[in-house]
Amino acid sequence: MICRRNQTDTRSAQRGMTLIELLTASLLAAFIMMGLVRLLDLTLDMWAKGEVRREGLERSNTVLGLLADDLRSLHGGGAGDLVIDWQPFDHDGDGLPDRTWPRLRFVRQVDAGALQRLRLRDLTEVEREAYGMGSTLAAAAPPLPDATGLIEVAWAVLPADRSDDPTGILLRGERLLGDDTRDSLMGTNFFRSNGAPAAGSLLEVGGGILWLGIECATQTSLVREGWHVGGALADACTSWDAYRRERPDLDLTPRNEPGAGMPAAGPRPILPRRIRIVLEMERAKDQKRRTTLLNPVTANTTRLEVDNGERLPAPGGFVWVAGEWMEVVGVSADHMIVRRGARETRPRELPMGAMVHYGKRVVIEVPIPLHEDDWRVGN
Repeated sequence: MICRRNQTDTRSAQRGMTLIELLTASLLAAFIMMGLVRLLDLTLDMWAKGEVRREGLERSNTVLGLLADDLRSLHGGGAGDLVIDWQPFDHDGDGLPDRTWPRLRFVRQVDAGALQRLRLRDLTEVEREAYGMGSTLAAAAPPLPDATGLIEVAWAVLPADRSDDPTGILLRGERLLGDDTRDSLMGTNFFRSNGAPAAGSLLEVGGGILWLGIECATQTSLVREGWHVGGALADACTSWDAYRRERPDLDLTPRNEPGAGMPAAGPRPILPRRIRIVLEMERAKDQKRRTTLLNPVTANTTRLEVDNGERLPAPGGFVWVAGEWMEVVGVSADHMIVRRGARETRPRELPMGAMVHYGKRVVIEVPIPLHEDDWRVGN
């Protein structure tokens, strides 16, 4: 009896799994693999989005850091100056301005290393060799410009090359103050009538500029609890003229309106207490992931249907759609609620398929050391 039972158990062990057991095990394995693949895909997607955000923030912070460093070194003496104005451009080529970009020009202080670099920048190779250590040409080298420790700096945004790209290109240039071999960046004719600077005077810092906002705190601006641009004494302004010579052209755009309550001009430049910079950047590969409008939109519609609501900024952000800025009020899976005509644009009819552009907003406030202790009103 015992022998027969052992033989039966041996045959059962050798029989293996039935077809039903095999199918059940395969199904369970498939479910487990599917879950792991979905988890891996979700993890990689989250990692990719995080890398995109990180890279975008790094680029934005680099640009803002360079601009902030320039502004922190503004010269407040008699040789100083600051002009901030705005220039309209026709991005889409329809004959009507649809973007307004800022321009900054000022005099700043620099260290000895920056001065030496600027002194040698325009020399020929032979002249550079003449300044080298132990050079036999040193005696024949022409004298370097008599630098004062001050340079002129200009920043400007110009439209991108493609008419369907709403972003701009950020440019920067510098010049030794008093260098007669180059035209002054502060000159009235430095920017041509079309808004472009003199050829070769500015170099590209970066592209993909979707928005660059500049706001200045005057002597009477109240900015402790938030910035508000307007014509009241407590408001900030978007343009600046250190000597009140009406250099920003108010006929071009309302953003060239001077600040209220500005003191009378004197022998020294009038500088802001504080400057706030808002930067939003959108790269070409960012545009590949943007959503589009599913239907045409009238000028008074505030609920916009989109093909993917997950590709929209959070409420409080701004979007650019077919020539109009809008503030996002609410977001869902297939639409967004907006406030039309933001950032001094006008509500317009929007075509089906229009792309919804936006960029990660980075904000920095730069106190101007000259007036940090002098102008305490509204600090």
